[in-house]
Amino acid sequence: MNILVTGATGYIGVALLHALCRLSLRDGSIYALTRKTSPIARLASLPVRFVQGDVTHPPSLWKATKEMDVVFHTAGLVSFEQRQYRRLYETNVVGTRHVVDACLKNGVKRLIHTSSTAAIGSIGDGTLSNEDTIFQSWQMRIGYMASKYLAELEVMRGVAEGLDAVMVNPGIVVGRSHGIENSASQLLRDVFAGKVPFYPIGGAGFVDIADVATAHILAWQKGKCGERYIVVSKNLRYQELFEILAGYGGRSRSAVALSRGLGRLIALGAEFFSSLAGLHSPITLDSIRLSERTLFYDNTKSCHELGLSYLPFELTLERLLNSYNLLFKFRSVHEKPAAVT
Repeated sequence: MNILVTGATGYIGVALLHALCRLSLRDGSIYALTRKTSPIARLASLPVRFVQGDVTHPPSLWKATKEMDVVFHTAGLVSFEQRQYRRLYETNVVGTRHVVDACLKNGVKRLIHTSSTAAIGSIGDGTLSNEDTIFQSWQMRIGYMASKYLAELEVMRGVAEGLDAVMVNPGIVVGRSHGIENSASQLLRDVFAGKVPFYPIGGAGFVDIADVATAHILAWQKGKCGERYIVVSKNLRYQELFEILAGYGGRSRSAVALSRGLGRLIALGAEFFSSLAGLHSPITLDSIRLSERTLFYDNTKSCHELGLSYLPFELTLERLLNSYNLLFKFRSVHEKPAAVT
C-alpha cells in the first residue's frame, strides 16, 4: 500500500507521518510531498520517500498521486490577515481542487482531507455545533473560514464524481509535534508567562496534536465516504483557559476581558502597520472577530464512528508547558476518554 501525505513538513503533516510510520504497512511505502523550499530536515529520521510537488501546480500532483492507494491532504494555509484572502483561496480551495482532480485521474482509493472546525456551521453563542450544522452567512466574511468551507465543497464534488473521501475537522490544535510548535501553542506559552494582558470574551474547541494525527488514521481506516468528523477534546471559554493556566502557576490570572471596541481598534492598527512594513500581523481583525464568539463543537461522531479516545485537555496543557521547561503546579490527570462539555 502506497500512501502520500501533502503538507508533509507542516505541523499536522509531521505528526501524521510519525504516526503512519509506527504502523505496520505491507508491500508499500509512505511518500512525503514537498516543495523545493520545504524544511525536509524535519523528516530526516523517518523512513519516507520524498516526491516534489505543489498543490498549486496540477502536473506535479498528477505525477505524485500516480500508483498511490491513499492520499492524506494536510497542506493548507492558516491566516486571518485581510491581505491573505487571495492566497487563502488559491491554496485552500484551488489547491484542494487540484488534489481531488489528481486523485480522480489516478484512481486513488481513498482521500483523507484535513479540514477544520472553521468549516463547520456555528451560530457562535456557545451552542454545540455538529457535523450537520449549516454554515452561517457571518462565517463567509471570515476569509479562513470561507476558504475551508469552500475546500470541503471541492472534496464533496470529488465524491460525487466517484472519489472515496473523508474529512477531518480539528479545532484549535495544541502541543509541540516532534519539536515543531504552532501559533496556538506559542500563544499559550505567552499567556502562561503573563505576556497577554487581555483575554477574549468568546471561546473555542481545543484538541491535542497527537489526537489529530490519530483521528486522520482512524478516518482512513473507519471513516465513511463523504462524511466529516469534528475532532475536539474540550470546549473552553478563553477566560476559563486563562484560569486553568493560572492554576499551574502561570501569570495569566491578572488578564482582563478584551472589549469589542478596543480589540478591533488594536487589530486594525496592527494589520495596517504590519502591512506597511511587509510583516505578518500578530493580531488581525478576523481573529478578533472570531474570538468574540463562543464556538463550541460536539465530538460524539468521532468517538462513536471512529472510536477516537481523546486525551484530557489538562494533560495536553501539562505536556505543552513541560516541553517549554516551565515551572507549574501539576494536576492529577487520569488518561481516559474525554467527552466534550
